Amino acid sequence: MTEIHREFVLRGRADWQEVVATVRAAGPAMAERGTPLRLVLVDESQDRLEEQVKFYWSAVIEPIAEQVWIGGRQFSAKAWHVEMKERFLPVREMRMPDGTVRMVAPSIARGEITVGAMSEYTKKVAAHAASELGVQFD
Repeated sequence: MTEIHREFVLRGRADWQEVVATVRAAGPAMAERGTPLRLVLVDESQDRLEEQVKFYWSAVIEPIAEQVWIGGRQFSAKAWHVEMKERFLPVREMRMPDGTVRMVAPSIARGEITVGAMSEYTKKVAAHAASELGVQFD
């Protein structure tokens, strides 16, 4: 069964109409299967959601690991995650207790990325995988 995950940024009436149209289209099929439709309203500056991370791994990273061959070999989902976060998430500065500043690796860990940034990151990874690596997503 295909996992459904859609995110919308509501800035005006047209955005809301797209949400309503999506719910109307998905609702009957989900009701027929007996699966609930979950709507989550969140400020995009809030800490990323567990649902976002689950979707990222299962619907984006795992298909990359399953479909992409480079130099005659495949790479693990973990390897693709590291590759993508280094490609699409910026390193950041962290001030240390001794006053020095260190560059810290990017992360999707709790407290490190917002809902909005996680959404954009996931879209960038999926777009890159589809256009540059030939990954086909359900």
